[in-house]
Amino acid sequence: MNVLNSISRAILQNFLKLNKLQLATVAYQFKVERPVYYPDRQNEMQRFSEQQKSQLVAETQEKKKLPRDYYYKILGVKRHASTQQIKAAYYTLAKRFHPDAGNSPPHESKRFQEISNAYHILTDESKRLEYDQLGMVKDEQSFLHKFTNSGNGFTNRKGEVILPTTREEMIKMTSGESRLELTFLEAAHGLKKNIDIRFLKKCPACNGKSPQLVNRSKPELCRKCQGIGKLTKKTATYTSIQVCDQCHGKRYINRNECDTCENRGVVLETVRIVAQVPPGVKHGELVPVDNPKTKQRIHYRVQVQPSDIFQRIGNNVLSDKYISISDAVLGGTFKVRGIYEELEVKLDPGTESHTTKTLKGKGIRSRDGTGDHIINFKIRIPRQLSMKQRQLIMALAKTEDHTFERPI
Repeated sequence: MNVLNSISRAILQNFLKLNKLQLATVAYQFKVERPVYYPDRQNEMQRFSEQQKSQLVAETQEKKKLPRDYYYKILGVKRHASTQQIKAAYYTLAKRFHPDAGNSPPHESKRFQEISNAYHILTDESKRLEYDQLGMVKDEQSFLHKFTNSGNGFTNRKGEVILPTTREEMIKMTSGESRLELTFLEAAHGLKKNIDIRFLKKCPACNGKSPQLVNRSKPELCRKCQGIGKLTKKTATYTSIQVCDQCHGKRYINRNECDTCENRGVVLETVRIVAQVPPGVKHGELVPVDNPKTKQRIHYRVQVQPSDIFQRIGNNVLSDKYISISDAVLGGTFKVRGIYEELEVKLDPGTESHTTKTLKGKGIRSRDGTGDHIINFKIRIPRQLSMKQRQLIMALAKTEDHTFERPI
């Protein structure tokens, strides 16, 4: 009997091992290996460089579609036009197509952008030489990016501000009414403020005589570059082409022409001074400032920004103070923000909304005297109540006597 039990147990164990082997075989047959991908950095860098090259080729092809003298045609000048002619053409077109001009339609903003790009490239000697040779500028976007947020002012190759074309525009530019912006508290307290004064002075290079002398002699060919506008430098290893440093690529030289003032006779100069703003100055008042360079007195008109807290009427100051219902019923002492210091106000019990309190001598101090601070108390009604607050309000409502209501 024991022999039969051992034989049956061995047969059962073999049967179980066979079933496990078959299940493992089936699971292995249906197992799908998932491939693991590792990025090849060399291929990725090559693909990225090919994308950049394709973008560069697309931009180059787009530029090549334009004629080689496209920027000259935008300004309406010839290829051999002088810098003065380019600037004159630009100022004429800018007055017509500038977005801020009243007679400029809204869709002309793109036209003004092209005019501005043409001006900046053709007035730069190196960029103009590159444009004349290749019909395009390689780093045009990066070169024009620095002029995007530069405002309406322009600079020459020395970095100085280029003035408007006529003397009337220059006088209007410097003699226009100047504004001095102050905050409400700055105007109340007074302060010392740094101001940059712009004024015209005689050109130190030509002593202001270039407008009279520039037309007395005709331009002559540059002797250094022989009227080519560029210089070729050859060495044993390379050959370089540079803009002529004597005529700056213009090919002609006028010895009476002044590059500092662009033949205007005057230049724009800025001086920084410290202006003393008296305390209590009002909106629209004039603050005199003396220019230490020209000994000229300039008046700045004060522009006081409105305050979110205070309101000014003469030297009096008005402000609002929000209180709760319990504060209005019970009264008490409250702190209020003042002009020069923190103020304390005593409120009587049973104060109604929009009750005013006047604090004598706590207003704005000026040379005309000292004003008062008028506080307007406003009761803030809560819109959301907790369960406990609602129960207390309902209990209060049951005890109230509505005798204050008018009879119908």
